Amino acid sequence: MEFDFTDTSRTVARHLIEQLAEWGCQRIYGVIGDANLYLLDELAKQDRIEYIACRHETSAALMASAEAKLTGKLAVCTATSGPGIALLLNGLADASHDRAPVLAVTGQVERSKLGTGSKQEIDQQKLIEPIAQFSSLVADPRSFSIQLNIAMKTALARGGVSHLSVPKDIWGQMATGPLYPPPPRAPVVMPDKEDLLSVLEWINKAERPVLLVGRGIKQVQHDVCKLAEKIQAPMIVTMPAKSYIPNDHPLFAGGLGQAGSEVSTGLLKQADLCLILGATWWPEEYVPKSVPIVQIDAAEENIGRTHPNVASLVGDFSYLIAEVIFGVESKENPSWMEEIQQKKSFWTQKIREEAEQNTATPEPQQVMRAISKYVRQDAIIALDVGDHTLWFERIFQTTNQEILISGRWRTLGFALPAAMAASLVFPERQVVAIAGDGGIMTTLADLSTAVTYQLPLIIFLINNGSYAMEKNRMKVAGLQPLGSDLPNPDFAALARAFGAEGVRVEQLSELEPAIQTALASNQVCLVDICCNDPVVPHTHIM
Repeated sequence: MEFDFTDTSRTVARHLIEQLAEWGCQRIYGVIGDANLYLLDELAKQDRIEYIACRHETSAALMASAEAKLTGKLAVCTATSGPGIALLLNGLADASHDRAPVLAVTGQVERSKLGTGSKQEIDQQKLIEPIAQFSSLVADPRSFSIQLNIAMKTALARGGVSHLSVPKDIWGQMATGPLYPPPPRAPVVMPDKEDLLSVLEWINKAERPVLLVGRGIKQVQHDVCKLAEKIQAPMIVTMPAKSYIPNDHPLFAGGLGQAGSEVSTGLLKQADLCLILGATWWPEEYVPKSVPIVQIDAAEENIGRTHPNVASLVGDFSYLIAEVIFGVESKENPSWMEEIQQKKSFWTQKIREEAEQNTATPEPQQVMRAISKYVRQDAIIALDVGDHTLWFERIFQTTNQEILISGRWRTLGFALPAAMAASLVFPERQVVAIAGDGGIMTTLADLSTAVTYQLPLIIFLINNGSYAMEKNRMKVAGLQPLGSDLPNPDFAALARAFGAEGVRVEQLSELEPAIQTALASNQVCLVDICCNDPVVPHTHIM
């Protein structure tokens, strides 16, 4: 592809679209508003980029964040000035905290009204500053191509949010700059020899090592298993990485933290080394402070972020893990392997008993077990934030599913927009959203968006009539659970009013047939599961 550095025939709106298309952008999520009308007009005149018209700006930003998490590529959202950008912020914060590359392009009032207190006018750069790696006001069409290029490259290189604020009188003016080619792939940086030797030395002298793996290992999951097998180390996973390690692997030890397995907590207490691979999740109350830590990560800023390390490596995972596997010594420690298997056997029996209770109304353990039983092995599962997330981590046994979560920001309402983005990006895969009755209401307006675009996704709604996580924490602490009860509508009927399929489950006997029916559907389907709200083990106020 040759780029014409002298072509001045594009308006700013047209330049944005063509530049995004050159970098492989396939869709823009947004909500219409007075300050982005000229952009939407240009989007309507072309077919290289699809515009996804959302009902709420938070949903648009969460969809962009989810797409970026799934693909690792730049995702884009847009909104108008004032309330438009304000409502984007929640979704953009999710992208920022989970290092997902997202470009937000927001309209702004005319340049002549900047700083005048005009309607819907606000200093957007100040507003977005805490969560944006780059943010700039386009004051002149002649600078737009450079600003856009910097914004896109910054979001991709640093992993996070870039933002451009475009006054509405700028959109139709002529952009004089060029289209920029996509940046080259970053070169593989060789690790320092002394650092590599230090890492190998710590692993070799450990008798009871454990691995803590996060979503950074996505491209090297099989190699991680090889490493674990060579050094006989149990593998503890963060929730986004739950499906990267076969849950039936002899060395799989489950998750970490309250929602994780008691196996992982127990093994960490006995470990003499923790090797962290592509993870930043570190719940201190579940990790002994005495265990030495070795960390390998693709991002230098993640090394020693919340805890000191005795050794570390930073760089391309596919290269680093291969070097460690080649250089490390094979271990034989029968007593450690026996300890791992004993703890796993006890845990497996415990969660089996929880999931096989004989009750009239479904328990969350039974719901997660049933979904796990019938969902496709390569499905994409978008999780909302809430009590059901803990039960999912505790009970659900993944195979090769992709797990999408709001990792560090943990916003309510994530599941539905994330599932919609997943269905658009991977239309051939089964997409499932698991949400609570608290979270679903915050983005439920965009159920109509899922219906409009005929996205065949399934929503399993855990309806316990409360913000159960908060309620149970308050009860355990002896507090009055004010504000935790939820007077809910009939969600199945509400789904049908939106044009989706709606199924209501009130008895345990109805659960599995409803799940099977929903998963066989080829349109938007919501299963409203009336569920009990038992206290998750180890619940306390953080």
